[in-house]
Amino acid sequence: MLDFKMHKEEIVNRMKKLDERADLEFEGDGRFQIVIVGGGALVLRGYIARATDDIDTLETDSKLFGLMELYDINGRANAYINSFLWNYPDRIELFMTGKKIDYFTASLEDIVVSKLCADREQDLNDLAAVADVVNWELLDKLVNDKDELRLITMSDRGYMNFQAGYEIFERRYRPCKD
Repeated sequence: MLDFKMHKEEIVNRMKKLDERADLEFEGDGRFQIVIVGGGALVLRGYIARATDDIDTLETDSKLFGLMELYDINGRANAYINSFLWNYPDRIELFMTGKKIDYFTASLEDIVVSKLCADREQDLNDLAAVADVVNWELLDKLVNDKDELRLITMSDRGYMNFQAGYEIFERRYRPCKD
């Protein structure tokens, strides 16, 4: 991994280069799908202005891993899959279509859920930055619907900590209802 931070332009440049390389490496009409999550997704969507250290993806075809490493795109972020709701793919958003790869980002609300699960300082800073644009109604559904949230692997204690974190986030940042 390179030791510098990436802004949107650099991330998009790497995505384009990966797509061009994949087009050369893989013949035929088959396409790949990459879902970008975390800070990289927030940077790409313009939700946060900070740069990111990495570009994390979920459930990427393993055929792309070697190529992705050339561009410092992490295809092995599946360790974080348990921070995403089972049906997050229903809410992914197309960001860019390439010759061989369709790039998506997780929805803002799914990223918020994953950052609440992670509970790291940078994640909490990111949450503060997106509080004004998050769809609170959808986020409430994702967080409070037991069928949604409890299907991800989370201990009872982890679930209670998650709920407490969401309540703090909501108290601090949710706009008052009229």
